[in-house]
Amino acid sequence: MKGIIEFLEQETRLASFMRIVFSILCVLVIWQLVATVVTNRLLLVPPADVAVALWKETLDGSMWTNAVATVTAVVTSFIVSVIIGIAIGLGLASSRLLSLMGGPALSALNSVPIIALAPLFVAWLGLGFASKFVLVLLVAVFPVVVTTEAGLRATDKPLIEAARSFNATPWQIFTTVTFPYALPFIVSGIRVSWARALVGIVVAEFFGSFAGFGFAILSASQTFDTARVLGYVFVLGAMGLLGSVAFATLERRLAPWRQE
Repeated sequence: MKGIIEFLEQETRLASFMRIVFSILCVLVIWQLVATVVTNRLLLVPPADVAVALWKETLDGSMWTNAVATVTAVVTSFIVSVIIGIAIGLGLASSRLLSLMGGPALSALNSVPIIALAPLFVAWLGLGFASKFVLVLLVAVFPVVVTTEAGLRATDKPLIEAARSFNATPWQIFTTVTFPYALPFIVSGIRVSWARALVGIVVAEFFGSFAGFGFAILSASQTFDTARVLGYVFVLGAMGLLGSVAFATLERRLAPWRQE
């Protein structure tokens, strides 16, 4: 038992993969045990029923139609939100005046329940891609802004002074000291942003779409098809997990010194 624990604590790819597999198996086992206690299938169904429902959705093409609609919207808006978030974070970190003037406004916008405004976005932009794009972008952009600004401001002053002592230009200081130091912060914000984007796309598809995972969940819940609801929720969870693993790998690639 001790050897297994020591193996799972390692930072190798195999150990990381096994930790994910072990976590998923634990969730499935607990899920199955709870499903045996909860006999009302309107409340909870066992994992096998969910797998069957997903297989049926795949065979009749509904899974692919919904996947294209959701993935296209969420990936596009997520990429744009990351670009805009990093740009705004850079601006706030580089200008004290801009930070003092724009910071309170951004904080106020971040406090607004954007999800609650989803019906308004549908009324303004109509059903389809545009309303989903804007809603997800507004939901996902703020974590990147906050972590980018925080990471750039958190750079060790002695590192900056050392670079200046070697006559480094401001651009050289940014590219070799400040931005690399902020990368782990930025990637952490991107991971949070991805999770928020998935939540945003589901809510957006509740109100303003005729296809997508959110639309499928809403449609299944209206017919009390618990297996389909949980199936699409499971797919969204898998997307979140894949994104988290991918961004953690990206962080290790871009900032290997953080693992030392």
